[in-house]
Amino acid sequence: MQAAVQNPDHLGDLTSYCKAIADHQRLLILRVLARESFGVLELCHILDAAQPALSHHLKVLHTAGLVETRRQGTSIFYRRATIAATDPLREVRHSLQTTLDKQPLSEALSERAAEIYATRHQQAKQFFEKNAHRFLEDQNLIAEYPNYAACIADLLNDEVISVTNAVIEIGPGESELIFDLAKRFPKVVAIDNTEDMLEITRRKLASRDATNITCFLGQLTDYNGNSDLIVTNMVLHHLASPAQFFHDAFRYLGSSGTLLIADLCAHDQDWTRETCGDLWLGFEPEELDRWAGNAGFESGQSAYVGLKNGFQVQVRLFHKHHQTKE
Repeated sequence: MQAAVQNPDHLGDLTSYCKAIADHQRLLILRVLARESFGVLELCHILDAAQPALSHHLKVLHTAGLVETRRQGTSIFYRRATIAATDPLREVRHSLQTTLDKQPLSEALSERAAEIYATRHQQAKQFFEKNAHRFLEDQNLIAEYPNYAACIADLLNDEVISVTNAVIEIGPGESELIFDLAKRFPKVVAIDNTEDMLEITRRKLASRDATNITCFLGQLTDYNGNSDLIVTNMVLHHLASPAQFFHDAFRYLGSSGTLLIADLCAHDQDWTRETCGDLWLGFEPEELDRWAGNAGFESGQSAYVGLKNGFQVQVRLFHKHHQTKE
């Protein structure tokens, strides 16, 4: 008698999954990782937990496919795992994430998470204050703007971007991009949160005929005004919370606004932390897509440029709604 063909049984996976989430601390970890990735020590601080216990919880969550890891130089960062379309537990996982995201973080957790962001932000700011005079030279060791400027120009040429408010560039430094934007758009605002770096931009503007560019000291969230196009050029990997930046940009953009990001793809060159003040070693394109989607953006056209030194630049467009060329 022929044995009956057994259908795949996912009860075992479901049992492991349920065991993994049947713990208050592990649910807190998943809630904290909703929009951000953190290292073990950062999570220990946020959750006020001992490292051995927290590492055990992370191992259980990782085994159950609830968190993913990514190496940043010598450090391991944890983030909440994405849900595969073919995952047999997709509906269950999605339901858990939706339920968790509706739960507000306690005041204590929020304050300790803010302390982590402040530490990251201060680390980057101190680097730029100390190294503003040689930052362009160091940055050019990785990616010189002329090597990918044509990609930015092509994407802007191929998009219908209606601009009535200012175009904002975050952290322009000494790059020529600010002048390329000034040629295209009537009003451009250069925003930088470091006085030394903004002074470099001011001196460069003073030597050029660019009267439609103004400078603003602070962060995007300090700026009192809206924008139809926000641009970051090799800035995202210096931000304390790249994921949060997408949410901030979404709020400042008009109803048909566009976000343009030029940054590095993920790499393993840890020396860029000390030499260039990088907080993050580039980003996977899917990572940017996920953050953008969570903030309400729709991914637009993209371009990728491989450099001779082994780095790869990604130029990405994200829209508040789909735009097509006329």
